[in-house]
Amino acid sequence: MLKQLSALLLFSCFVFPQNSDSLLIHNNQNNFDSTFVVKTDSLSSDTTKVKETIVKADTLNPIQGQPLSDVSTIISRNTFLFENYRYTGDLLRSFNSNFIKDLGFIGYPNETFIYGIGNGGVSYMLDGVLWNNRVTNSLDLNLLQSEDIDSIEIVPSPRGFLYGPYNNPVTVNFITRDFIVPVPYARIKYYQGPNAEAMIDGRFSALLAERWNFSFEVTNRSIDSTYTNTEFSFWQVNAKLKYFLSNSVNITGWYYYVDTKQGLNGGVNIDSVNNIPAGYDIDLYSPEAPVISPLQKFNVLQNNFGLRTLAKTSDNSRIDFSLYYRYNLDELRNAGFNYYNLNKENKTYGAVLNYNYTKDITSFQLIGDYEYSDFQCIENYNIGGIFTLNTNDRRFKFSLFGKYGYDDRFNYNQDLIGLDLMYTLPIKLSMYAGYSLRNQNSLLENIPSIEAGLRYSSTNLLFNLKYFSNEYINYQRRYGTGEISPSYYHSDKIGGLGLNLNYKFWLLLLETNTSYYFQSEEEQLKNLPDWQFIGGLYITGLFFNDNLDLKTGFRFSYIGKINSVEGYGYSQSNIAVSPTNKLDFTLAGEIKKVAIIYFIWENIYYNQYFITPYYPMPDGNIRFGIAWELFN
Repeated sequence: MLKQLSALLLFSCFVFPQNSDSLLIHNNQNNFDSTFVVKTDSLSSDTTKVKETIVKADTLNPIQGQPLSDVSTIISRNTFLFENYRYTGDLLRSFNSNFIKDLGFIGYPNETFIYGIGNGGVSYMLDGVLWNNRVTNSLDLNLLQSEDIDSIEIVPSPRGFLYGPYNNPVTVNFITRDFIVPVPYARIKYYQGPNAEAMIDGRFSALLAERWNFSFEVTNRSIDSTYTNTEFSFWQVNAKLKYFLSNSVNITGWYYYVDTKQGLNGGVNIDSVNNIPAGYDIDLYSPEAPVISPLQKFNVLQNNFGLRTLAKTSDNSRIDFSLYYRYNLDELRNAGFNYYNLNKENKTYGAVLNYNYTKDITSFQLIGDYEYSDFQCIENYNIGGIFTLNTNDRRFKFSLFGKYGYDDRFNYNQDLIGLDLMYTLPIKLSMYAGYSLRNQNSLLENIPSIEAGLRYSSTNLLFNLKYFSNEYINYQRRYGTGEISPSYYHSDKIGGLGLNLNYKFWLLLLETNTSYYFQSEEEQLKNLPDWQFIGGLYITGLFFNDNLDLKTGFRFSYIGKINSVEGYGYSQSNIAVSPTNKLDFTLAGEIKKVAIIYFIWENIYYNQYFITPYYPMPDGNIRFGIAWELFN
């Protein structure tokens, strides 16, 4: 704790002072036509935080990155800025087809399901570059800096395969913060919880010269042990240098560094707990409970470099082209337990192209990527496209899309194709429907993907309903037994419904997020609840002469029965997890559009439960923090 407070004071001393108007920041989404974007923003008053105004550097107009698709769901920064999130995975909770298979211990690599699909089926992008671990085709979202994210794009599931080299059925694109300010800008976020849990993040940005903008960010998260071998420390750094060659060409060089050291205990050893005499008063929820791997450590080191070019080749066309190099080292240490040590080192080189052209009522998007990874010496390339026909008022659009790819691992050609349409009525009602077919080297038949959605938005009401149906290859990995490569795979079929229903009356805001997953008698759901509900009732609005923007209230979470395929330390078997619930109190208030104070009391009734066998979830705890944009 003292180290992090010292870092906070040291950072404060060395940042440049700012005037109050230096907080005029350009948000990435301002150049994007949101008319055709399905958003999940809450209905809380949008007075956020930093003013979203374009500030020109002299006569230069910066070019901002855009979403991958113009029919994507966009989770804007305004949606999650007032939420008490711990890590980047929490930012996805407002999406209505999302489930986090939580491992309970803070900092552990939770599995996130989008459209019912988890590890091995989701392509996580950072500004259009695939960020997945190339060995496991998955990503621990703890490794992404949450404060560097401006917005999150979730591509409709029929289009998910278009992006990245692995043809995953789901694509999530994290769009990072990219802005220029007239004077140096600095922001600090800090939070603290029990067991020495703490996070500090410092960000600085400044114009070094007329055409050069530099920014860097440093993040540290840590916690002491609660159960045996649960401590961790994450260090993350990113630096970006953007050169404004002209109003038509911007070039950005970026670097991301990750260094994590983490205990990975495999969960509580329930067999040993059951053999403890009753007089010792030790059960699953006792911190003294024996764990499967009391000495196992999992360390990650990453060095990621890239060069990105954004260009406007004409009034009707744009190019987004990136070159990248990614180095990843996973170290699993289990000395003293079974003497099993494992290193997985991977170097990846690649290039990504996204070209958009619009002419009258038609538009065309060209998507291409090439990648070489020294993991099994994999080389692959893909080229795809989207052709869209619009009406003159842009309210109706019909798209055809496809992709051709080659995977060097299996000497396998892949053909994928699909179509979708979107219609937006003048009454703020929009409808989406899409269908695609893709083939995959592990399956002989073509795999369909279907999605349909209906969204209505007004000043006081948000109704957002999605239906989806998909099939994918599920690669199971057992981190807790020393394995970080796929151990086996099987085909999973998944379908479900997701609903956001928000209503605001006066100062009261009701937010609900419900998801329901279909199952048949022949094939039960695996790792997903039959349904999930998150609902919150808040007081929100401006108070004290508009000096305080407040959102405070209670949030209730319910997770239904889960047939968990245990893959984190036990033999593969179905373990039924009983329904669970918890109640939280949360408060976030922004003072004079400069500093946000956070307070949360989690699990008020101290319920004891787990979502993943056998990883106890935290009992009641209090966490508080502050996000502060520094100025004179």
